[in-house]
Amino acid sequence: MPLSRRLEKRLQTLIENRSVYTLENSELNLFETYQRCHSVELQFREPIAVTMIQGKKVMHLSHHHEFEFLPNQSLILPANELMRIDFPEATMENPTRCLALAISPELIREVIADLNERFPKLDNHLWDLDHVNFYLGDDPRLVQTIHQLVQIFVDDEPAKDILASLKLRELLVRAMQTQAKLLLLKECNQRVQHNRLAAAIDYIKQHLHERICIEDLCKKSCMSRQHFFRSFKQEFGITPIEFINQERIKLAKQYLAYSHLSVSEVCYQLGFSSVAYFDRVFKYYVGKSPRTFQQELLQTALTNSKS
Repeated sequence: MPLSRRLEKRLQTLIENRSVYTLENSELNLFETYQRCHSVELQFREPIAVTMIQGKKVMHLSHHHEFEFLPNQSLILPANELMRIDFPEATMENPTRCLALAISPELIREVIADLNERFPKLDNHLWDLDHVNFYLGDDPRLVQTIHQLVQIFVDDEPAKDILASLKLRELLVRAMQTQAKLLLLKECNQRVQHNRLAAAIDYIKQHLHERICIEDLCKKSCMSRQHFFRSFKQEFGITPIEFINQERIKLAKQYLAYSHLSVSEVCYQLGFSSVAYFDRVFKYYVGKSPRTFQQELLQTALTNSKS
């Protein structure tokens, strides 16, 4: 019997075939879609974190432009948010896979209150989940936390409720830190006067092609070195060096994809000290070396030109 026929017999539906795992404060939904389709509606009664695993979706949310949703990218959406979803590439052989993690509103409120009490943000700002800026990107630590949560759900572990509760708290903290970082990047110029870290972020964005001195960032933020590092890590979940590397790798991917620069030229244009260090950082964030990344793009372009 062909693979597609065997799969079809085992599935309840070819569109958003669903597996559910329920714990005390959350519910994990794993979805698989095996055929191309459009405008599939999905809605949850609780806030959800959504992560793509395989394939591509096109998401339509109220009050937002449609956008592509790709592997390792995540969103965090409020309760009762209606999603209309297109599956332009799903097939029996290459299904689209994603997960939706419904989280108890009580747990969310508890984590936010705990953060605001024990780890207040700079300049009298408050921690909260921002459902307007729902896109969380593909931050490696966020992705890792979500994968660890999935493993807890599917494992046969007697203490999984306790383990999941701890990991859910970590996920919520990382989601808020990621939102804070992305919002500051998006509105950096407007926030420089109201957020001391915004001045450092703006300086980093303007000097990615140069050697960036931490002392200069401290001066821009009007903080001591120790206070600057502690505040940066607390608000964004990463160190200033990690942030600089992340932003440089974003640019590196663009250069490798849309210019004729070599790997070594991209490396030194973006202020990396050596090709070996650039290679290591790139592989950590992208999952492959810059040379492999560039070669795969070139091969894809050649294949598309012949078809």
